[in-house]
Amino acid sequence: MSNPKATKQPAGDAAPAATGKGGTWVPWRSSTPNAPPEVDGPPIPNPEPAPEDVPSGTEKPTQPRMIKARMRTVPLPALAKASKSNASEAAPTRVPSLVLPSFDDTFARPPRVWAPRAGIWERTVGALNAYFFPKGSQNDRRPRLTTALPKQPQHGTAAPHLHAEHEQAMPRAYRVLGDDRTGATRGYKRAKKVVVLGVHGWFAQSIFKNVIGPPVGTSMRFATMMAGSVREHFSEAGCPLPTDAVTIIAPQHDGRVEERTRRFFEEIVQNDEWVQALRDADALMVAAHSQGAVVATLLLDQLLREGVVDAKRTRIGVLSMCGIYQGPFVHLQSSLASSYIHYFETGAARELFEFQTSDSPVSQKHRAAYEANLAAGVKMVHVGSIDDNVVPLYSALYASAAHPSVLRAVYIDGVAFPKTDFLISLIILCVAVRNCGFHDHNLLTLLSASVAGSLYSGLGHSLIYDEPAVYTLATRFLFETNSPQSSGAAQIPLVTTPFAAQRWNPYELPWGLRGLLEDETIHYFFRDDITEVVQDYRLWQPTSKPLKDLQWRLSPMRTVPIPEARPPTADPDASRAEMPERGLSKL
Repeated sequence: MSNPKATKQPAGDAAPAATGKGGTWVPWRSSTPNAPPEVDGPPIPNPEPAPEDVPSGTEKPTQPRMIKARMRTVPLPALAKASKSNASEAAPTRVPSLVLPSFDDTFARPPRVWAPRAGIWERTVGALNAYFFPKGSQNDRRPRLTTALPKQPQHGTAAPHLHAEHEQAMPRAYRVLGDDRTGATRGYKRAKKVVVLGVHGWFAQSIFKNVIGPPVGTSMRFATMMAGSVREHFSEAGCPLPTDAVTIIAPQHDGRVEERTRRFFEEIVQNDEWVQALRDADALMVAAHSQGAVVATLLLDQLLREGVVDAKRTRIGVLSMCGIYQGPFVHLQSSLASSYIHYFETGAARELFEFQTSDSPVSQKHRAAYEANLAAGVKMVHVGSIDDNVVPLYSALYASAAHPSVLRAVYIDGVAFPKTDFLISLIILCVAVRNCGFHDHNLLTLLSASVAGSLYSGLGHSLIYDEPAVYTLATRFLFETNSPQSSGAAQIPLVTTPFAAQRWNPYELPWGLRGLLEDETIHYFFRDDITEVVQDYRLWQPTSKPLKDLQWRLSPMRTVPIPEARPPTADPDASRAEMPERGLSKL
């Protein structure tokens, strides 16, 4: 086996274009997306398209904290008017894509905006601070309300109510923990050497390869995008990294999950330069896609067990994009595309359907490795795509798992969704609820079938890894929040609920929605956001038949009263105790 040399990411925002066996350098920013391939016939799962067939990433939105207003004011794609003489200069305007909830949507509002309750050591330090600084500390002024919140009802849920156990251990931004002066740069200043590991997804074979071309170099693509995000945020924090400070590892091999894990581990340990970089790293970022998300979990667990990576020295973050944690869409097993998978494709493709059941051997091995990684202090970021024709949202977001070290978000393609609507607002609300440690009454799972890629363009499964905001979320979560070891999240066990391959009853949707809207605990934190969702439903005008059917099933929403706003109080501390400080960016 040949041992490729470690790749050093060049400094700057863009990597130089080069091709070779190791993959393709991809610019961190690209402004001219390629047109996606057009395929006749039924939608075909596109698990890992070739880099040249995927539209490039787009510029980040300029106002990341104004979700609803920003999405509704973005212009629709339009060809510039031009004469025949300059027709070649006319180009469509790319609608910005979004990743929501954003970092600030989660970490600049309760409960993560509240500092955790102080222990003995913190109370001692607080007493000294109170003596020398009479104004008191932030921890002393924090409202102690979370213990008095009503417990969520458990009927019809996909995950138990774990907020009481998880709220204190959730990683928080350093500025919330009292480090107002250097909180935004604290994590960046501590990291001098960074390793970025890219793990590609399943490679299509036979007939799919003829359609999309040989998908070579996607591990390098993820790693390059991740390294670009790391460099950008380090520079913004005033801590630019030297040229040789970032090491990129991008192994490449196709096959079943365990086979790929074994081959990747062997390739890494046989490369002395990679091993040394991993042992010396202050931070390790793993970027994975589709089937590669499961491979990355098993690979990281093995690297930790074998001592190649030291979790006590290295802060570790994993970014999974459209991870196939709970398998692909159930309907793919009976579709025309599935016939190609079963009769022409490899065992790796058929293995994907084994993840649809929690008691399958592959699912159990993945869960064990996932739990071990969390216990070691790894931060997990799961980003799913609304416009995905392969992996449902509940699978990409690993909806059956609950842990304070897990952060979730949704990628929204600006072309498929040029403006926000009720359905997108509701999905983002469900994800935000999960990020707070609450359950969403199984609503996210029930909505997944309603946003299958076949209802729209279906390209979100591959477009997601060209969006810079996806990597930004993972970078900020790793470097701008405290570690799970210090927050206590690493000591909390992973909780998962059993799942099996099934076709969800669409008529369960009204009951799940009613449970969410009538939940007193969710009302406490998301009153304004629920108001926005109710108003969005009344303005919703879907055009496709499946979405019109969904609107009809959710027609009881018309009778839901808009929640009344709580009256402000004269006491500012009481006002803070009365309601959350920040809404969900105006969904």
